[in-house]
Amino acid sequence: MYESNVSTKDKILDSAESLFAEHGFEATSLRAITSSADVNLAAVNYHFRSKDELIRAVFARRIGPLNRSRLEALKSCLEATEDGPPDLEEVIRAFVRPVLLMRREPHGAAVGRLFGRTYAEPSGPARQAFFELMREISKPFTDAFRRALPGLDQIDLLWRMHFSVGVMAHTLAGAEHLKVISGGQCEATDVEDTLERLVAFVAAGLRAAPAKLKRS
Repeated sequence: MYESNVSTKDKILDSAESLFAEHGFEATSLRAITSSADVNLAAVNYHFRSKDELIRAVFARRIGPLNRSRLEALKSCLEATEDGPPDLEEVIRAFVRPVLLMRREPHGAAVGRLFGRTYAEPSGPARQAFFELMREISKPFTDAFRRALPGLDQIDLLWRMHFSVGVMAHTLAGAEHLKVISGGQCEATDVEDTLERLVAFVAAGLRAAPAKLKRS
């Protein structure tokens, strides 16, 4: 049950976020969302007009603050090195730490799974909304990684950034899997511990020797 001071719009967003994270975008119906939020379908149509717009709103309320935190951290990282190449690990931390810190907030674990689903689930509207909202930070971070790795070919850089984002998404979405397959030896509950392990892994991949590609 919701407290009386929670707005109808927030009830819908909270319920949609939780259900999308648990069941996926395609498997979650508007009927399920309205039932969970204890509102009628007219309320969803009034605030969001469609399921696609609701998906976008769910992402927007989380990604907007997340983008600001990442860009602020990146700005501090770049200012610390002035005109020289930024520290690679610090650029990675600027990108990753705000996401991991988000897990400490109410509904943080669900939001992490929600983000992970955009890579694991073939939902066109969800992916479109997610990547459109992430475009704000795409160029600044690509430029920062390029400066931190000046000897890396542009194509290799883009591939490695793609792999790195995948590692982060899996870390967010698969925290429970890690606990199970490790028999409880590994848990992603300590933000700083997870962050430093992730930074070390991603930095090693970004700095790795070029792949030996077979050309036909």
